[in-house]
Amino acid sequence: MLNRYFSIYLAAHLVPASIGFFAITAYTRLLSPAEYGVYVVGMSIAGILGAVFFAWIRLSVSRYQATSAIVDFRGTAIVAFGLTVLAICSIAPVAILFHRDVSVNLLGASIFVAITVNAVEIGQEFERANFRPYRFAAIAVVRSVSGLAFGLLAIELGWGGLGLIAAFGTSSLIGAAMNLAGGSTQIARWQPTQLMQFARYGLPLSIGGLSGALYSASDRLIVAYLLGEGAAGLFGVAADLPRQFLVMLASSVAAATFPIVFRTLTDKGEIATRERLNESVELLLSVVLPVVVWLALAAEQVAGTFVGAEFRASVTFLLPVLAVARLFGVVNQFYFQISFQLSERPFLSVAQSCFTLILGIALMFPLVAGYGLFGAALATLMTETVGLLVAIYLTRHAFRLPFDISRLSGVAAAVIIMGVAILITKSVVHGTGWYSLLTVSIVGGVAYTGAGWVFNVAKIRTLSIKSLRARTLTKNALGEQRRITS
Repeated sequence: MLNRYFSIYLAAHLVPASIGFFAITAYTRLLSPAEYGVYVVGMSIAGILGAVFFAWIRLSVSRYQATSAIVDFRGTAIVAFGLTVLAICSIAPVAILFHRDVSVNLLGASIFVAITVNAVEIGQEFERANFRPYRFAAIAVVRSVSGLAFGLLAIELGWGGLGLIAAFGTSSLIGAAMNLAGGSTQIARWQPTQLMQFARYGLPLSIGGLSGALYSASDRLIVAYLLGEGAAGLFGVAADLPRQFLVMLASSVAAATFPIVFRTLTDKGEIATRERLNESVELLLSVVLPVVVWLALAAEQVAGTFVGAEFRASVTFLLPVLAVARLFGVVNQFYFQISFQLSERPFLSVAQSCFTLILGIALMFPLVAGYGLFGAALATLMTETVGLLVAIYLTRHAFRLPFDISRLSGVAAAVIIMGVAILITKSVVHGTGWYSLLTVSIVGGVAYTGAGWVFNVAKIRTLSIKSLRARTLTKNALGEQRRITS
């Protein structure tokens, strides 16, 4: 079941991720590092605001709507969202009053993005929780296409980084309108008990979400503070490339996994839930590990082909470290964090997130000051590694997650074979450009796919043979039916 849902959600994430990847390629050619740095800083502020004000709603919807197919939480979510928007709009003027050095335009654009992005993401949580992947996909694609179109228009009009922020917010507003307009049933009235349930569960997680958002944004903000907006733009591109790939794939796995896992725990108990989790972690690693190897070993080809000339040297240098760091981050976020949700112990997630934030800031300042952009990448890697280890330890006090090493050995073997194939190909095909990138990527992809079939990674061989047999039986049955009829 997980594989079937994953394939649908992968398609739902793949098109937006491809568009986003193309957007990075275009923006780094059309904007200077300083202009792109404004976009990076603004989106970082929007991420922090979203975590502070809206994460509690999104996380509660993800947890409770997936558990119950009968109860409708949409009315309560709308009321909670409206109250939150009023709160953020009331606080913003106060922030400007006491901090007159804050750019009003940048803050306004960031607030607009925070509101619209979280509106569409909460709506998408309802689509996912109610197992409506096709609507999920349609909204995601429309949002991405319109965001790219608006972004290119903003650059053409000379609006720079602020224009990109506004374009992203406008596309999210369109997606939120599609979520709201496409409901097949009447929205139930909000319930005070549901709102209290959201608050009890979601608000503690919001603290953890705030810590996570501050951590995600702190590297760019600290780089901008110490080295300038141009350096933040360079680092932002290098950090966003692995994020585009890995978060897209990990989100696809989570979209397929989390609703099923929550419902399995409710309906069938812990043993069945652990089996679903075993499938989940194998699927997660089987799709993200090969991408990490590709980004790390083919960094020169990736950067030389996709990003603008001003960004290439720094991206090539930083990408291997940041790809590995992002791997640890997505395994933590999209696997181990579910332990705290299953056990409904959100304060453990808060503790882990706060620790990661403090450690990240403590490492970032001295390493950036001493080693520049490489210091920022090194601080990110060290923080993600320690954060993952802390999360693993804390799960012992929540819902114990399975992590079957023997089951995952096939993934590791397939990835090693892929890495060897890429290194051999790079020794033959030199330089950058499309030919070099495609050759390295195709050879590595074929090697991984073949090894994955041999080692039956994520049951790909078992499922393929079963599907082939089913088609053969169906074909034979139809043939027999036609023979009898004739």
